[in-house]
Amino acid sequence: MMQKRVLALQHIWDDPLGLLATFLDEYDIAYDIVNVEHATIPDPTAYDALIVLGGSQHVNDDEKYPYFIEEKRLICKAVERGIPYLGICLGGQLLAVALGATVKRHTMTEIGFFDIPLTEEGKTDPLYAGLPGFHKVFHWHEDTFDIPQDGVHLAANENTLYQAFRYGTCAYGLQYHIELNPAMLDTWLHQTGMKEDIIANIGVDAYLALNATLDQHYPTYVEHSRLLFANFLRLGGLIR
Repeated sequence: MMQKRVLALQHIWDDPLGLLATFLDEYDIAYDIVNVEHATIPDPTAYDALIVLGGSQHVNDDEKYPYFIEEKRLICKAVERGIPYLGICLGGQLLAVALGATVKRHTMTEIGFFDIPLTEEGKTDPLYAGLPGFHKVFHWHEDTFDIPQDGVHLAANENTLYQAFRYGTCAYGLQYHIELNPAMLDTWLHQTGMKEDIIANIGVDAYLALNATLDQHYPTYVEHSRLLFANFLRLGGLIR
């Protein structure tokens, strides 16, 4: 019997698999990570699940990021074949636009920890089983997606109407991050350039408050990320 494998597509150096790699290692699930900027994307239908990670790219800029053309085609192929798909931030936007929905610039840049309320459909969706009616997440995004035709709206907050959706039985697009481990969070918040970008968008006071409350938010963030990811793996039959 062949070992089940997960394919993860990475778009930028500072958004690797992170926590999700830790969880996969804990479950002893094999996985391949492909940096789409530098390597050919393999056929996702040869895998048991597909994870598409975030990045600072804009999904509609195929001229600047020509690998998006093939990536969107392969995303559609994976969805058509029923391969469980988890799109995180940019990965959620790629799923949306590959399925014909609009991805556009948001009216704000949403940054920080948020408790995202689930819709009535979200509360009964298997991806969110066990969560307390909301999902604690981390945001950093400038763009936002609409939901594809026949997609199911799963989560929303006052800043962003469409925070998560499901298409079919097992393809999910999330507008937020669930993969941040402490090293990634430290890079995002404190590395030169990133720190200045955050402050430019949310202000010094909000930036200092975000840093001051990390210990308050992070344990629940990890708990919720672990729960959601386990639910996703069950959809693909990778764990019981």
